[in-house]
Amino acid sequence: MQVEEAIKNISNGKIAPVYVSLGTENYLQDKFKNFLLSLIPADQQEFNIGRYDMEVVNLSVALNDAMSLPFFGEYRLVIIDRPYFLTGMRKKNSLDHDLNGLLKYLKNPETATILVFTVPYPKLDERKKLTKQLRKVAEFVDCQPLKEREVRSFVSSVLQKKGYQLNSDALDLLLERTGAELTSIMNELPKLLLAAQESKIISWSDVDGLVARSFEQNVFDLVDLVLKRNVKDALSMYRDLLLQKEEPLKINAILEGQFRLMLQAMILREHGYDQGSVAKELKAHPYRVKLALRKNRQFKRKDLQDAYIGLVHVEEKMKSSSIDPELLFQLFLLNFSQHRSVA
Repeated sequence: MQVEEAIKNISNGKIAPVYVSLGTENYLQDKFKNFLLSLIPADQQEFNIGRYDMEVVNLSVALNDAMSLPFFGEYRLVIIDRPYFLTGMRKKNSLDHDLNGLLKYLKNPETATILVFTVPYPKLDERKKLTKQLRKVAEFVDCQPLKEREVRSFVSSVLQKKGYQLNSDALDLLLERTGAELTSIMNELPKLLLAAQESKIISWSDVDGLVARSFEQNVFDLVDLVLKRNVKDALSMYRDLLLQKEEPLKINAILEGQFRLMLQAMILREHGYDQGSVAKELKAHPYRVKLALRKNRQFKRKDLQDAYIGLVHVEEKMKSSSIDPELLFQLFLLNFSQHRSVA
């Protein structure tokens, strides 16, 4: 179920003993978690709230807390953060968690405890016994990234409740500057609301002046310059990124990743996948896939392949030689610009 539905059910007294908030959208994860925290009165929170990070605390500690009765209160809230053992992830130096103890608990959960698994990962390993048991007893709350249409609707609804309007061109720019990531947008809203507190209308100029271009967006523009073989402007933008103290390896890695995404999206589209299916298959944010597919219409697969392979070679040389990274990127640009694919 969606976060809003889960909050509504709990507010109406329909409280489950176990919840799993699953997904990588931090804003939704925090919204659900903060709502649950608000259920415990302030004077009881010290005694009736436990939070346990599974990367540093053993599961048995959290289970002992979950099995304890509330202290002068109706409910005890136990939050288990980053339970990587529910996924297929492998962790170095992982703790020896009491998974059998958890399985036993899930078969007969304590009714006075609200046990919450905050799972900031795309999915669980459905083959595991724990996952199968959770599917039987827990309420699953969807905290996956929203589609662009859903983000637009969500942001518009939030602003409407606050008595504000956001011009359509301003919303387009806000999505562009934030990559349509809900968490980023909600982090930007307070200063936009402050700027428009008199008119109650957030304009394009408000967004342009207050929401900075992200590093990833600058790199996305750099991809465009590379593919258009605009050597002068591409090299100028690369130098600007270096002046902003961005690491050459990081710049190259983001470039590589963007070309890989575009190439994979193009191949999947050619095999009949729609935009949503491409995003799901590649485990990529839907908005990034939308932009990649839109840009793919302008370029040939051979260009994407050549640029990607060239950047892989640049990375290899950055790691294995003492050649100046800027020179390596310049050589890559010159080589790529001199080899045009034939339709």
